[in-house]
Amino acid sequence: MKSKLRTLAIAVSIVISAIVFSQDIYAQTQKNPLIEFCTGTWCIWCPCGDITIENLLAIHPNLIPLAYHGPAGQDPYSIFPGNEIIGLMGFTGYPTATVNRASALGDYTTWTSKVNSQVTAPATVSIEIQKTFNQVTGQLDATIEMTALENLTGQYKYNIVLTEDSLIYNQANNGACGPGGTNWVHYWVVRAMMNGAAGENLNSGSSWNIGEVISKTISYSIPATYNKDKCKIVAFVYKQNTPMYLAQVQQAEKWTLISPDYVATMASQSPDVIISNDSNAEFAAVIYNQGLMNDTYNITASIDGPAGWMGEFTTENGTFPFGELDSVQVTVGDSTAISVSVNPNYFNGAGVITLECASKNNPGMIVNVTFNVVTNTGVHLLVVDASEDGYGSIISNSLDGFYEGRYGVVSRNALNAAGLDLSYFTMIAWASGNTTPVLYSEEVNNLQSYLDNGGNLLMSGQNIGEDIFEPGGQSQFAQSFFNNYLHANYISSIGPSFFFTGISNDPITGDFPGFSLKNVYTMSPDEISPYDANTTPIIQFNAGPKINSIKADNGEYRVVYLGIGLEQINDNTNWGIVDSLMYRSVQWLTEGIVLDNPVEGSVPSEYTLEQNYPNPFNPATTIAYSIPKESQVSLKIYDVMGKEIVELVNGKQSTGSYNVEFDAASLASGTYFYKLIAGDFISVKKMVLLK
Repeated sequence: MKSKLRTLAIAVSIVISAIVFSQDIYAQTQKNPLIEFCTGTWCIWCPCGDITIENLLAIHPNLIPLAYHGPAGQDPYSIFPGNEIIGLMGFTGYPTATVNRASALGDYTTWTSKVNSQVTAPATVSIEIQKTFNQVTGQLDATIEMTALENLTGQYKYNIVLTEDSLIYNQANNGACGPGGTNWVHYWVVRAMMNGAAGENLNSGSSWNIGEVISKTISYSIPATYNKDKCKIVAFVYKQNTPMYLAQVQQAEKWTLISPDYVATMASQSPDVIISNDSNAEFAAVIYNQGLMNDTYNITASIDGPAGWMGEFTTENGTFPFGELDSVQVTVGDSTAISVSVNPNYFNGAGVITLECASKNNPGMIVNVTFNVVTNTGVHLLVVDASEDGYGSIISNSLDGFYEGRYGVVSRNALNAAGLDLSYFTMIAWASGNTTPVLYSEEVNNLQSYLDNGGNLLMSGQNIGEDIFEPGGQSQFAQSFFNNYLHANYISSIGPSFFFTGISNDPITGDFPGFSLKNVYTMSPDEISPYDANTTPIIQFNAGPKINSIKADNGEYRVVYLGIGLEQINDNTNWGIVDSLMYRSVQWLTEGIVLDNPVEGSVPSEYTLEQNYPNPFNPATTIAYSIPKESQVSLKIYDVMGKEIVELVNGKQSTGSYNVEFDAASLASGTYFYKLIAGDFISVKKMVLLK
């Protein structure tokens, strides 16, 4: 009997201890302070609020801010689902805030004391979330479980809120709490009160017992314009009260929109390549599982390149042709290697290979790497993107508007191969942006050899001379290249004047209007001067005499050296400064030669109307078109008002490809349109006359 009583006493003791322990855990759960504040991009004092919160977060990293932008319509972020919250909370002065809805609204000078008074307050509710987010469709589905940590009385409600960080927009300021200005970064911006401004009821009666779990679900479509990587979900529970700013927040929690459970990165292990058309290009990449869960990845590869190019990729499961799919399982913290092989099959050209990895467990979680391949025959112009920000696309986009020859794009790592033969390319266009080092030794060796063999070079970028000549520069080995091949003297990195003009009578910039730079990155263009008699200036600071850009012709090769990046040119004039600068530079470097058209075959298979060449033009240009069968053909020129200027073709033509020259010597500079009607085929394209 004593034994049974002792056993019962022990059991009762364990149960009581468990209850006490459980209640103790509930009581010790920390409350995350929630600060809700109103702000506006128009508000000169609001930067003070932002900086106050940043300082508080450094001390209390569990602080959860919600920035309500308003009033509605006075701010680009003030129109959001649930923006009635500003009126419900009674916000009038900007910026003002409430912390945990525990006291009256106050300006930013009161926020620190309000937060400090709440950081030790225990939570009375716990909040957990289970969610899925499809990054392709933007669909969020979530289940929120809220548990009472003590016996509660009254009516409780919950809000679930979407926020976005790192939004850049002009911020008014008074100078007291920060500079404000055009590049102000806005954080904690409320994008949506996803279940309404006031939220939804939780408990059905006037009580909520300890341990009772209330579960709610929500489905919400996140707009495609939002940066999903910068979005967060905030959920909080409050006790209904009037006024709302005294409604007593019981707990708040915050999560990233994109789940950390399934995260992958993919990194290239290989440089871009320039190869002969009878050899293979070999690449490698590695997929890393950086999530919290094991995952399975669907892997595929594709190519955007000449017809006839073939490729395959190899995983741990075998080798697969481009377009097929393979699945690979990767455990947390592990990786898997993928190799790629591309065969041009004797076809000249340039191609981009994309290797793609998609998570099976997190729809829309897709990562990829690209590899560029260019054959060293059949491609006349090589674009080298030496920037870290893809600024080579500025050049290729411009080329698409006027260039009829084949061109290829590679990153700078393709030129780091020793003894690379670049002699086939008629011209190389190099975009370095603001990247340092601006050059590597093998790049210099290959470029010098290329120019010695009669090549032509367009080099653009900021701080090229600074990195080569200033103490601490990373490219000082390239000083001879700068002087003897770019034909430039470095003087200094200059500022703060960033307005430029062309040089009178120069074939590239002689009639350019003045233009300025935009703040893509900190502006500090180089001042240079011609190095020798073969060199002439083409762009100057203001009206001179300080020079920024030059061109050189030593009889063996030609160089255009732009001491600014094309991406920085403020191209808001009707001129199209970037396109004109590219077109005229290519014309001057290649002496106006129209390179081979990549379209092969003498019998056209379909109706086509090509972009006129050159474009922009002065005063003549050529319009090319093809007809696959005998047709009645009309080709007319119109001005921007739709008025017919001239009819170039009107009659029946047989199958074939045609070139028609249009001389606009009698017309004024401006935009014109040309329209082809052939049988049932109609096409209209735009062209620009620059005199």
